[in-house]
Amino acid sequence: MNQRETALARLERHRLLYMDMLEVLRRGTAQVRWAGAGGVLLYDPPSEVWFVDADTPAVLAEFLPMMEGCTLLTGHQMWYKDTLAAHFGFQTEQICHQSAWLHPHPPEPLPFGGELRLLDKRWARWAEEHYSHSFGGLEYMEGAVDRGMLGAFVEGQPAGFVSFHIEGSIGMLEVLPRYRRRGIGEALLRGVVAYAMEHGQYPYGQVFTDNTPSLALQQKVGMTLSRELLFWLF
Repeated sequence: MNQRETALARLERHRLLYMDMLEVLRRGTAQVRWAGAGGVLLYDPPSEVWFVDADTPAVLAEFLPMMEGCTLLTGHQMWYKDTLAAHFGFQTEQICHQSAWLHPHPPEPLPFGGELRLLDKRWARWAEEHYSHSFGGLEYMEGAVDRGMLGAFVEGQPAGFVSFHIEGSIGMLEVLPRYRRRGIGEALLRGVVAYAMEHGQYPYGQVFTDNTPSLALQQKVGMTLSRELLFWLF
């Protein structure tokens, strides 16, 4: 087997945990820097993310020289989080569950008294202004529109939106305060999962461990949450 085949053979054994890595391999943007029985190391140039999967300290030691200049990474085993943070001097971490739609058919649309529409770049500034966890500025939001951004509209007025991050995860789910508790968040999540499946993407996202409302929403829609935790360092 070549490196890509070796990586896929390992990652496919636990699709839920490695859905993010499988997605960048599926779309062909990831570089397989190392693959073996004890782990996989991927680098995705479009997102500048390193994806780390290592079973042992020996495997992790193989990875470190290859990751020179790393500014953003996601790890799939918690045991080496502090080691990588110290090695690269990272000051910020985020701990999350992987969440994925594992059913063969997309979720049914949820009526919410409005409609979902695919947004174009004219909506990018509005989305950037209304996203409560904004980062990356207008340019990032324009990219999110290009990747596929769904807007929820009630009586013709924008009520919320959802899209995909550069590496492929579902994110930026936002419902404007006056429209909350109407099922719009659930409708958006169902809609974006269906959109991902229609376009051949793996429908997955990552939810912070302390985001109780979002974790509940994932389960309500029918997403499966990993028991294992992942982490981001930057």
